[in-house]
Amino acid sequence: MNNNANIKQFQLIKFINENCIDDHVISKISIVLRRDKIEAPYFMDTKIRLSSCIDMEENGIIHAMNILNHNRMYNLTEDKYNEIKSLITDAFDEESDQVKIFKKEKRLKIVLMSKNDEELKFLFKEYGELFEKIDNLID
Repeated sequence: MNNNANIKQFQLIKFINENCIDDHVISKISIVLRRDKIEAPYFMDTKIRLSSCIDMEENGIIHAMNILNHNRMYNLTEDKYNEIKSLITDAFDEESDQVKIFKKEKRLKIVLMSKNDEELKFLFKEYGELFEKIDNLID
């Protein structure tokens, strides 16, 4: 057993996406940056949810199965906070059905959603640098 094992959130999702035959995997990725806490002035919270749906109308069944529900919290340095913040704001052109950004003075939240494999692949293409930066925080 590897005592130093570390689950890299976004690599895990990418692995599931690339190795899952199910075409109807739904994902919701939420990244929240905050700088308003006294005990942790630069803070990030990531939440990832994956679900699989099966629609069998002939049997009258619509089935949804949660595959993954993962949450990780980070205390960041000011430099890392600013790096991640700029990756979010620089990569964001305008809102779409897949990407929503919520900005407040001391809080930035990005929500990325996909309804199938192709949309998830697109998110990894567009936000791969952001995902890699976050995964590498815990090396």
